[in-house]
Amino acid sequence: MNGGIITDYSELKLKMKEVKSEMTPSERMKKYLAGEEVDHIPYGLISFYEALSEIYGYTTSQLNSDFNIFAEIIERAREDFGLEGVNIGLRLRAMGAAMGSTLNYPEHGIDRIEEHILQDYNDWDKMVEIDPYNNRVLTPMLEKAAKVRERFPDMSISTGVAGPISTAIAIRPIEKVLRDTRKNPEKLKELIALAVDNSLKWVEAFTKEFGPGIVSISDPVTCTDILSLKQFEEFSFPELKRLILGIKEITGLKPSLHICGHTKGIWDYLKGLEISSFSVDNCEDLGETSETLGDTMTIVGNVPPVEILRNGTIDDVIESVKECIQKAAKSPKGYIISSGCQVPLGTPKENLEAYVYAVRTYGRNAKIGEMPLGMM
Repeated sequence: MNGGIITDYSELKLKMKEVKSEMTPSERMKKYLAGEEVDHIPYGLISFYEALSEIYGYTTSQLNSDFNIFAEIIERAREDFGLEGVNIGLRLRAMGAAMGSTLNYPEHGIDRIEEHILQDYNDWDKMVEIDPYNNRVLTPMLEKAAKVRERFPDMSISTGVAGPISTAIAIRPIEKVLRDTRKNPEKLKELIALAVDNSLKWVEAFTKEFGPGIVSISDPVTCTDILSLKQFEEFSFPELKRLILGIKEITGLKPSLHICGHTKGIWDYLKGLEISSFSVDNCEDLGETSETLGDTMTIVGNVPPVEILRNGTIDDVIESVKECIQKAAKSPKGYIISSGCQVPLGTPKENLEAYVYAVRTYGRNAKIGEMPLGMM
């Protein structure tokens, strides 16, 4: 195995020049999942645009409001980190805003729901009926995706949605949703079903405009830190399954799934879902995840985003990448290294470069189900 501690940024910059990728990300992924040997293990990062906007001297407000700045960050992400492909997704709150909730974009920070449209179920008719081609939130997103396609014709464009109950809390406050599981379960189920219906409308429109691709689902509220197993079984799992099957029917492809927080208690349920990959939070053990789920889906994760990527040293990042590869590279259906959750604001550029360096070095000569040559 390659060794040596790198603590100096100038040394890292020199070593980065020695580990250039030999394939494009799409070429690598296709060949890797087909069982061929690739230059290095596939990698990604979760929701990294905000962190990059800060690294490159912009605010998140500029990122969201100025397409030219967004395009610049896409290009620099490709040049500096080999991150290619653009996701114009709903993330966690866009559908709630599309249905009438008020979404606040701070000058620099993560968006949040300022006022939920469904404070009371008597206000049901106040919710906006979703038409992606005629909506103050969704239509501009389709237009943005069209601009991305025009600016970057060689890049793949994909989308994503929030999970059913995670979408519901962008429509109705989470404390009321959780109370509804006891006090008003039937009305809550109706709301969650509507969230899925609307998410599928978005996927259908996006697929019509930009062609089929793997749709990502992010569902943090489904974690066992928030929902009991009983609540998951009754309120989350049935509609999550319907969402996944609906996406597969529209696109012809299995979607991917990411759940923040603890999920070990529901892994047995995930085995039966038609998902291509599962992205696991760093609070769960990656090796155990691979052992339990790796024979049915690709495993993704899980370098700690705060402890390591933002707050760690260059060498901390490299060691974390090596540990992840050691734990999951032999996963039968494949392994993609990524962050355990969203890359946070304040993440230094040198740590992201260390992440890429470590993947290309220790993930070198990778083949599905085998330990990469770089780890030998």
